[in-house]
Amino acid sequence: MSAKRMSLLATAAILGGVLAPTATSWAQPALGYGTKSIVDHNDLRWFEPVELDLDGQMPRRDAGFFFTADKLWWGTIHPKLEIGQEGLTVDSERIYRAPSNDTAFLALTQTQGFGFINDLDENLSYSGIKFVVANTQGTDSLTDDTVMDFDTTGILTVAGLKTAVEAFNADPVNIAANMVARVGGEPRPYQVRNGIRDALPDAGFSWGERYEFGYSDGDNGWMMTVLDGPESRAGGTYGAGEGHIYFSQSGTEIFGADPYFLSDLDDDDGDGIGDGDGEGDTVDIWAFGFGSVPVNFNLPTPDFLSGYRDYYDNSVGASGGVTAGPIMYVGNYGAAFDDLQTVNLGVNPSFNGVDVNGAVGAIGDYSLEASDPPTTDPNETALDQQISIMLADINSALTATSGLDDEDQLVLAPFFGNAQNAILALQTAQNLAAAGNGGMVPPNVLDAEITAVLQSLTALNVALSGVVLEVDDADGGDVVVNEAQRVADDIDGNGQAGTFQVLADIDGDGVIEAGEVVGIINNFGDLHTFNVFFDQVTIRNNTEIDGVELMRTHQVSTRHKLQQGRWDDLRLAYGVRFLNIEDDFYFEGIGSILGRTWVNTNAENQIIAPQLGLKWTRRDGPWNFVLEARGAVGYNVVDVDQEGIFGYEAIPGALNRSATARTTTSVDGFRYDEFSPIGELRAQLRYRVAEAVSLQAGYTAKYVGNIHRGGDSTKWNAPDFGVHDHTGDIFTNGLNIGIELRH
Repeated sequence: MSAKRMSLLATAAILGGVLAPTATSWAQPALGYGTKSIVDHNDLRWFEPVELDLDGQMPRRDAGFFFTADKLWWGTIHPKLEIGQEGLTVDSERIYRAPSNDTAFLALTQTQGFGFINDLDENLSYSGIKFVVANTQGTDSLTDDTVMDFDTTGILTVAGLKTAVEAFNADPVNIAANMVARVGGEPRPYQVRNGIRDALPDAGFSWGERYEFGYSDGDNGWMMTVLDGPESRAGGTYGAGEGHIYFSQSGTEIFGADPYFLSDLDDDDGDGIGDGDGEGDTVDIWAFGFGSVPVNFNLPTPDFLSGYRDYYDNSVGASGGVTAGPIMYVGNYGAAFDDLQTVNLGVNPSFNGVDVNGAVGAIGDYSLEASDPPTTDPNETALDQQISIMLADINSALTATSGLDDEDQLVLAPFFGNAQNAILALQTAQNLAAAGNGGMVPPNVLDAEITAVLQSLTALNVALSGVVLEVDDADGGDVVVNEAQRVADDIDGNGQAGTFQVLADIDGDGVIEAGEVVGIINNFGDLHTFNVFFDQVTIRNNTEIDGVELMRTHQVSTRHKLQQGRWDDLRLAYGVRFLNIEDDFYFEGIGSILGRTWVNTNAENQIIAPQLGLKWTRRDGPWNFVLEARGAVGYNVVDVDQEGIFGYEAIPGALNRSATARTTTSVDGFRYDEFSPIGELRAQLRYRVAEAVSLQAGYTAKYVGNIHRGGDSTKWNAPDFGVHDHTGDIFTNGLNIGIELRH
């Protein structure tokens, strides 16, 4: 027989010997059930009174083994997380810019020779050029502020204006004040800040488990807790447009906005817009690829996102507006052709394009002659001849495109119709004006019609420039992008789009011809700084908390209240705790000038800590109410790992791409050592359904400070992200329901 069992038997024998005389020494009155006063006095109490449940319940036995299992429904409060470098703002893209001073003076010199230009003010008004005084402290729109218009009072000629501007800019006082005279009037960019400034707005609730088992002899004991915590998830997908799997130029399956294919312009999604989301396996073209979700990165150099763009037709500039955008090259660089012979309309013998330049010349001459009371009759004959030429060109284009599929002809039909209608309207207005004025057209009455003709012809030419005829047994083909039409925008307005050629008389014939090129110089004045606006951004954050605790328990005090059938119990606990908090952050952006870009940062906090706790229990019959607090300060070993890919569709030097950025894969990681406080509070209500079985439900709140999380640890550096040494805290709380078993 074991010593422990012998001790228990001996104790039982002693208690039996003591209790026997107690039961016979004093006669007890026969009182009914529930009477409060049972024992008036007892002079033979050698020990504390025995514990009896006067309501007829079996006494609660704390001695022995116990096991509890709880199902947890916890939520983790996530920090406010900004996607992109926190607080960073950048200038929006500058679509239209004012010309340089030199270009403006050159233009003013040319228009000064027009007969109807009488002075400098009329010249500036006619050309739309305005000089301003600006503060150039810095380079962004916040500090390059227009202070005032440049004073041209008393200046009569372009030469005089040039002298005054150059003198102002050479003045040491103005230089010291960062003041400069320049051409102004362009639309001012606004400040772009990160679009997602609270990526994880909601606490993610999920299920987990907690197990406790241990032993108590009534006063002292031990306990082990195992936490298989909930994996809290939060995040979302942000942005406009639709997306699905498509194939990039390398054949890789990519989820997101597809390239700018014109291979199928049916309105397949029923939104009233021909959007290229049918047979071409594409999706909606959202705003030409300008995107909807701005994300600002720290750049390795100020011009990292600078490159040559192709947004509009240089021949018409702002009058034609933006006709393409960054999505032109997202996914596939260049046009997508079938295995068919292709014939470009631009070199098709049956069609040479609408002669917009000729139309501009003839209509421009007519407009100038008719803009003021004419000294000579406006050349209406030349205008009539040019109208006939334009109509013939349009008919030729109609014939050349007649072999296209019906769906493609439907795309071009509005452009043809608008051009024909605009010319017809000009002819009608011309005849009416002449008939009512003795055969002469009054000044300026045809301005609206002339503008409409020029705009419609320009739009038609832009549409035709992207058409390629596929010749296959006389069947028409699809409309695809004609790469020959892709030319950098002439942003600085000097007539040299992206590059300019250096010519010389190579053959010595005394004539410098177009093909005699001795050098090509990049025109860096046409460089454009792009924004990063993704079409869609997806954010995911997973947080999982696990741990193990081993605690020693000691009873501090017990208060007996036999008349109430309940008592309180207070226990002190101390021991060691291991807590593992793993936080995983994932970001993915699709679209923009970069294409798909993603980063995954995993931060694992492993905390080992000494721990103290207090547990107070109120027992009332079958009901138990438990309130427990635990606290610790532990050593936290943090392991942060990161991997990502920046710019799946970055093509250095391509149009509508950064001149330097390229696809970059990065893998990074760091280890940190921290001290982290831990606080936990539990409140539980337990009901005993049998002597050894209880059901319980409660609430738990847990706080851990000075930890690392995946989102906070992510640096938004281009092109390789990076790990940020940033600490924060975490708060988890929720409900639990479970069962307790005792033996």
